[in-house]
Amino acid sequence: MGIVIYFTVALINVFLHVFKNILVIKSTKFRASLANCICYTFAAVVIKFIAETDLMIAIVVQAVTNFAGNWLAMWLYEKLENKKVSYVQGRSLSSQKSDCKR
Repeated sequence: MGIVIYFTVALINVFLHVFKNILVIKSTKFRASLANCICYTFAAVVIKFIAETDLMIAIVVQAVTNFAGNWLAMWLYEKLENKKVSYVQGRSLSSQKSDCKR
C-alpha cells in the first residue's frame, strides 16, 4: 500500500510541476509564485517518501511517474487549450455572421 501512495504522490507532484512551468510562462507573478510555493512544498512530501523507500523502487517510481505524468499533464493542457481556442473561434465566427446580416 505504501508504494501505491508513493506512486500517487509522485504523479501528483509531476502534474503540479508541469502546470507550475506553464503558469510561470503564461500567468501573473502572483500565480507563478503561488504555484512555485505549492510545488516545492509538495515536493518535500515526495522527498519524505523517497527517503523511506528502497532505492531501486524509488528510481522506478520516479522514472515512470515523471514520464507518464509529464505526458498526461501536457495532453490535458493541450485539450484544455484546444477547447479555449475553439470557444474563442466559435464566438468570433458567430459575431462575424451577425455583422454580415446587417
